[in-house]
Amino acid sequence: MSIDTVSALPTYTTTAFDRKAPSVLQLVPNFDAGGASRLALEYAGAVQTAGGHAYIGFEQALASTHEMSRVGARAVEMKLASRNPVTTFNVGRRVARFAIENKIDIIHAQSASLAVIGRAAAKKAGCRLVTTFHDGPASVGQLTKRAHQAFAESDLVITLSHVTADEIARAIPALGPRLNVVPYGIDLSRFDPTQVTAPRVVQLANQWRVPDDQPVIMLPATFMRAKGHSLLLEALALNRDLDLRCILVGPDPDGGFYRKQLEREAAQHQLQDRVLIAEDIRDMPAALMLADLIVAPYLEPATYNRILIEAQALGRPVVAADFPAAREMLDGSSMAWVTPPGDAMALGWAIRDALSLPLDEREARTPQVIDNLRVRADRDAMTHQMLALYDSLLMDAHQAA
Repeated sequence: MSIDTVSALPTYTTTAFDRKAPSVLQLVPNFDAGGASRLALEYAGAVQTAGGHAYIGFEQALASTHEMSRVGARAVEMKLASRNPVTTFNVGRRVARFAIENKIDIIHAQSASLAVIGRAAAKKAGCRLVTTFHDGPASVGQLTKRAHQAFAESDLVITLSHVTADEIARAIPALGPRLNVVPYGIDLSRFDPTQVTAPRVVQLANQWRVPDDQPVIMLPATFMRAKGHSLLLEALALNRDLDLRCILVGPDPDGGFYRKQLEREAAQHQLQDRVLIAEDIRDMPAALMLADLIVAPYLEPATYNRILIEAQALGRPVVAADFPAAREMLDGSSMAWVTPPGDAMALGWAIRDALSLPLDEREARTPQVIDNLRVRADRDAMTHQMLALYDSLLMDAHQAA
């Protein structure tokens, strides 16, 4: 079975069949710093720019909603949690009522957990339904029966990875051309090494007290066990002769509990003088430019990893856990190393090998890494493709009317 890519779609236009740009209600479990929320923001901004109306519905805000206002989207706090069919029915009715009152054209569920609610609401409100599968390929087989049915009845199903799309195609073959791959894209003007000024990098280096004479490796990720922080500490403990500075940085979804645990583990490994467990920061481009090596030793597969993409956009070398989706994201890079998930020894050797790359060789490879990434992960191309998909749904609806 072939999987359509959005590159085959017609150019997005708001003039087709004399219709304005769409009104889109996106549903995310919680508005936070995660990938689903970031994608919702990017798509919402594109809808607003195209002249449409964007709404983002969420159970609760775990991050500031000011970015929604910045892109022109309306934040809508909704009760989206559902644990049984009765609850789902009631939540679906509330979402449908909102969709009808605000003349929503498309409901876009940005998670498998919300696909069931999105399906119920779209049916009642007469909207089109788009669902995005954010989890890794291994999670396809774990879809509940209701989620499986919701995906099967969606007007479009989106995934960010060809590997995951292949799994969905096998699990739900009836989707056919309704299954589309829209690769994750980033703001290439923000993640451009020529735009990251030296003072920004120096400010972070001073803030984190980074020595000038030590290479810096960095694990930028949410502080969760699945991100492999403990594995990295173990790998560093096995390679004490490596002279380096390790920085762990990211948001705390648990209020700092896991961060405290990592501080204890670093002390147990006697790594306090080599490891900094930093607070989350806003200037990620500067942080990545400060690092000589980005490490992503994840313990579980994911459909995509924003940091792997951002790191390549800035020409940074990367060491990542060897999952199919990671290989897909790192494809073509001349400065990427993959290691077996959970293998501290292999991780340590990969870090050693990456840091041994001579500076002149690294500088020579950097343009190739950047150019390779820019043709595959452009935010503007991603949002344009998503708008084209929205447009195709509304055109189908108009022709069917």
